[in-house]
Amino acid sequence: MKLRMFATLALTAIISTVTVAMGASESLPTPAIQTNSASPTPQDISKPVQEAKASKADEVTIRMNAPIFSPLFAKVPLAMINDEAITIEDLKKSIGALHEGMSEGKAAPKTNFPVLLKRLVNSLLIIQEARIMELDKQEEIKSSIDDYSSKNLREMLLKEQVLNVKADAKEVEKTYQERASEWRLKSLIVDKLEDAKKVEAALKAGKKFDDLFDKSIKDGVAKEGGKSDLFLAKDVIAPPMLAVLVKMKTGEISKMTPLEKGYLFYRLEEKRLKVDETVKEQVRQELDAKARIAALETFQESLIKKYVTKKKLFDKFDFENKKVKFETFLKDKRVLAEVKGEKPITVADMAEAITQKFYHGVERAAEGKKINKEKKAILNELLGNIVFNKEAKVRKINESDEYRNKVRSYSNSLLFGSFVNKVIRSEITVSKDELKAYHKVHAAEYSGIETYKLDAIAFDSPQKAEEAIEKIRKGTEFKWYKANADNKESISKAYINMFTGDAIAKPNLPEPLQKALTGSVSGDFRAYVDGGHGYVISVVEFAPARTLTYEEVEDAIKEAVFYEKLNKGVETWGEKLKSTSDVKIYADFGQ
Repeated sequence: MKLRMFATLALTAIISTVTVAMGASESLPTPAIQTNSASPTPQDISKPVQEAKASKADEVTIRMNAPIFSPLFAKVPLAMINDEAITIEDLKKSIGALHEGMSEGKAAPKTNFPVLLKRLVNSLLIIQEARIMELDKQEEIKSSIDDYSSKNLREMLLKEQVLNVKADAKEVEKTYQERASEWRLKSLIVDKLEDAKKVEAALKAGKKFDDLFDKSIKDGVAKEGGKSDLFLAKDVIAPPMLAVLVKMKTGEISKMTPLEKGYLFYRLEEKRLKVDETVKEQVRQELDAKARIAALETFQESLIKKYVTKKKLFDKFDFENKKVKFETFLKDKRVLAEVKGEKPITVADMAEAITQKFYHGVERAAEGKKINKEKKAILNELLGNIVFNKEAKVRKINESDEYRNKVRSYSNSLLFGSFVNKVIRSEITVSKDELKAYHKVHAAEYSGIETYKLDAIAFDSPQKAEEAIEKIRKGTEFKWYKANADNKESISKAYINMFTGDAIAKPNLPEPLQKALTGSVSGDFRAYVDGGHGYVISVVEFAPARTLTYEEVEDAIKEAVFYEKLNKGVETWGEKLKSTSDVKIYADFGQ
């Protein structure tokens, strides 16, 4: 959908009403209910426009083209529901939610604005009814809103702190060059230690590396370590060797390096930087993230200094004291740190945090002398959320429209969900006859996937695989050939799980193998080429796609029918509540 989306909105309102409503916007949840692809066409969404026109003689009607994504129109109300506004911003968020729900690669549906607005109206009516029922006073919802509010407050503060924090450009370039560097080596692996010592002594005596290289291979005491015309990337070099390489200069020869088998000598022939903007961007993102973490740690330390006074008791307190049972600390109310205007941190608070950190057992942690080493870090974790929330309030982030709208939106979504679960769900019943009727109509939507049971023989060339297939097709038994054929190879790890005798769905096979099996049936043999290797593929069993029986898809149908009824239930309740509410629709989408 293009950003410059426009919808024609006929805003019918008394001017003073519009002015008041522009400050009353609140975010509404898009109903968190599964929907079918077809959207119902609203029958009466525009009726309130005519009713509003006829209600007062002194109303002024303004018709305008309002760009949905323009911040200038964000707070303009599209509808008023019992003095609460549904704004263009709410509509925009609903459009975004629809697009987020689309699977990757699937085109977004054309937005039906009247239907979308109708859903927003129904949502708000249900949310208001949930408040009347005092669902917002349930401990579970109150606690969830409190937790979200605190978390969101901290996140907004911390986001503000790292907004412009970036890694040093020189550090990014340095790290990128280290990561993207490649080395070309001439290397020699000497089998025995005594021969390796002779090579080492000769190098120290000034003998040329090339001469020693050729002589050692000719004498049969060594072999070439790798092709000298290939460049090696950082990720294929062992860390100890890499630590030496990064400091070496071109032409420099390494010291003798012990290997699992033999001893390595190598000369750095060439070093180059492989230009890769993708790698550079990855480095930048990683270092930016580290810089932000460092900035937040520094920020937290500054807030602790600003708001917290640690007691002398904290420094000398021994949480590993063998003379005192740890359970005693869980009841100890002595203060370890004072926080301005907030509850202090007590021994009991610390003990509880220690218990959670060392969940495998504080006794074991105490025996390992781990608790006292960690107590400062644990205290800082306890203080972090407290000082962040306190600083956020000092900066009045909790009074900002952004914060309030986020909390209101979250609260509304909880209330909507609670009403749906407690009221609408309880009214829904699904009979077996309904399920079977649904399956009859939608049977084509429930199709199985083609599956194969496969076996295979691997060869060191595609030609040998073709020859094997000819022999098998002429009568040689596959199992015997698999056990006795010459030039067999082990099946690649990439394929081994496909030849266990279990059925495997066609989409789970590699695409080239799917193509090789096209048109095959049970008992067929197909050749499959993978690089320089060839495979004889035996189709032990092929099961074609078919329409699944009711019994096979009963659970999926139950879910589909249930959510279909749930959506209808939301619509029914919306209409019921609308009849007893003051609903004014100002938007006319010209549809």
